[in-house]
Amino acid sequence: MKHLNDKGCHAVQTEGDADVEIARTAASLSILNSTTLIGEDTDLLILLLYYYHTENLQLLFRSDRQSPGATTKIYDIKSIKLALGDELCSSLLFLHAFTGCDSTSRIFGIGKQSAFQKLLRTSSPLTGLAKVFCSESNPSDVCAAGIKTALYLFGGKDSECIKTLRYRLLSTKIVTSKTFVTPEKLPPSESALKFHSLRCHYQIMVWMGKSGELLPTDWGWRLQKNALIPTMNDKSPIPTELLNVVHCSCTTHCTGNRCGCRKYGMSCSSACGACQSDFCDNTQKVTEEDEDLENHILGF
Repeated sequence: MKHLNDKGCHAVQTEGDADVEIARTAASLSILNSTTLIGEDTDLLILLLYYYHTENLQLLFRSDRQSPGATTKIYDIKSIKLALGDELCSSLLFLHAFTGCDSTSRIFGIGKQSAFQKLLRTSSPLTGLAKVFCSESNPSDVCAAGIKTALYLFGGKDSECIKTLRYRLLSTKIVTSKTFVTPEKLPPSESALKFHSLRCHYQIMVWMGKSGELLPTDWGWRLQKNALIPTMNDKSPIPTELLNVVHCSCTTHCTGNRCGCRKYGMSCSSACGACQSDFCDNTQKVTEEDEDLENHILGF
């Protein structure tokens, strides 16, 4: 930074989310000058639409990827915000966080395009739910709004809760599918949605600059070895009685579909055989992808 400043290049350092500071700076510069921000992160596009004011001068967001023969993507932030409006641009913070961003998980089977189209529908409940996430709400209200959001995105009926929706979708898939129904194709459980919603709200507050007194450990994160790790669930992935049915008897490393637990997307447990004394002592150190898959299995 010192060398850049010495050469006349204004440099900004941030201790928090760099994307927020980048978007704020670009929007601020556009008050007096036409400005172009070069980047590739979707977070930046969403934040520019939130922080930019339409009375400012032109603000462009340009991709930094130069593919031979391809047209460079350039987004005119002013034109987009005039077309969408302030309220919808604020709702995009909620939609982007809930469907997966740099710090929140993507929900299997729910894409940003389909979610955005549902947000645009007349009298869409997502508009009201977005206000809960984008306000300084309490955890119980955020969790309730998150469950309602998932119900709507997965096509739930007005009379359904997450448990009944999961059961109905599982029954339908079992009847119609010719292959094994993998658990990630079901909506997340109520417990998993609770922590996902808390993390989404915390991230939105960070983006909006309102996270000052909030502790991430109160909003879906836990501290482990001086690092923040997402809390995926507060319940066992599957009922104890099911563990007595699904277990392996591997005597060597549990890899591939030869292991009964791995075949069904589970880590080995205390119900398994001799493998517990060797490789599977380390199964608690699962990767984030493994942990995400485990927590989609959820108690029936």
